Amino acid sequence: MSDSFALAAFLARWSAGIRHDLAASDSETLPLSALLALADAEDQRRWDALDLGYADPRGAPWLREAIARRHAGLAADDVLCCAGAQEAAACLMGALLTPDDHAVVVLPLYQPSEQAVTARCAATGVPLADDGAWTLDLDRLAAALRPNTKLVLANFPNSPTGASLPRAALDALVALCRRRGLWLVIDEVYRETDTAPPPAVVEVYERGISVDGLSKGFGLPGLRVGWIACRDRALLARTLAVKSGLSSCLSSASEVLAHVALRNSEPILARTREIGRRNRARLDALLAQHSGLFAPDGAHNLAFAFPRYRGGDAEAFAADLARNAGLLILPAALWRSPLGRVPVDHLRISLGHARVASALEVFDAHLAEVPGSRIQPAPCPV
Repeated sequence: MSDSFALAAFLARWSAGIRHDLAASDSETLPLSALLALADAEDQRRWDALDLGYADPRGAPWLREAIARRHAGLAADDVLCCAGAQEAAACLMGALLTPDDHAVVVLPLYQPSEQAVTARCAATGVPLADDGAWTLDLDRLAAALRPNTKLVLANFPNSPTGASLPRAALDALVALCRRRGLWLVIDEVYRETDTAPPPAVVEVYERGISVDGLSKGFGLPGLRVGWIACRDRALLARTLAVKSGLSSCLSSASEVLAHVALRNSEPILARTREIGRRNRARLDALLAQHSGLFAPDGAHNLAFAFPRYRGGDAEAFAADLARNAGLLILPAALWRSPLGRVPVDHLRISLGHARVASALEVFDAHLAEVPGSRIQPAPCPV
């Protein structure tokens, strides 16, 4: 399995024979007809008169305004749209970092985001503590800073751990970055699937940069709409220059559909969260029934769970599930990093799709055949 992008290599290796998917990180999507049915008269006019030529490289002003309204104090010119959140993160790193810089990366992190940093400058990894809550050790992060540190990059809510950053921890992290004049970049694509997210970092820190998009909580990865929210418009202009070497603009059709989704975020997110809540309850019950193999999952993100596997080699277990049960689950080793230790005895299990219910039944049946998966209650004393 290639170390260049281990998760993609794992999916390429096993996806062809899969019948039951518990690997996805997005939410249940909407068909095009259902999304268009939510359009108001203005967006319907935009759709009917759609021009399939090149669009504004920054994103349509009305789309950027809708994104800005999600954040207190932002305007359309504080937003740059990109072809997905990953392009946003990569272009931002290209605009911010030089070979003379140093960055701190909070682990685990999506491999392409990590590589967008390490391809440009020296970096130090700070792993989340595997303490049941996946807490960020700010003292350890502070110790990793160097005189030439320019930014801290993190993903909260975190994939694969599901960890959130409580408000007090966010405030302390912002205070540390402010004292050192650091940029604080947080990939926030799982905010909409978190049960109690703190404010976006762009709202609480002048050098805070929020990266987000519609792929996860909105369940619209096919639109390929992501963005950067940042109060430094000069930095956004430099990021646009980097982006121009990749995608010149979004699809104009995606812009209209993204605007419809943002204007109808309440019913769309209520639907996806309800699916996640139902699947979370199903999975929690399953883990309790097979406590010989799994520890309870402490996180409560509604996109995925990350329980500890007690049965030995989690990566071999995931491969066995794919090979013999046609069931795809992601082992934690896929987030391994040269920057620091990441846990390898966990599995990331999808919660965001309606199909998860039937996949969990297959998973339950497979686990029932594993010796020692169920802990039998102790006999009552006579």
